[in-house]
Amino acid sequence: MQTITTQTARLATLDRLREKTLPNFIDPIPSDEALRSLFDKENIPRFKANPTAKRGGGPVFYSVAAVEKLFRSRITTN
Repeated sequence: MQTITTQTARLATLDRLREKTLPNFIDPIPSDEALRSLFDKENIPRFKANPTAKRGGGPVFYSVAAVEKLFRSRITTN
């Protein structure tokens, strides 16, 4: 039986994306505001911890797979 040695996240906050995912693709990492704007423009799925709250419903989570796909599509290989 094989054991899983790595864990993949489905959802992550901006802080977690800045810490774990984005350093693999870009340096320097843009501000949170710039990232939010980019993710909204590129239709990256996001989820609120409390979707019924209008404001301040807890952290917003983004789809890690969609973020990775976005940055991989922008990397050119020669």
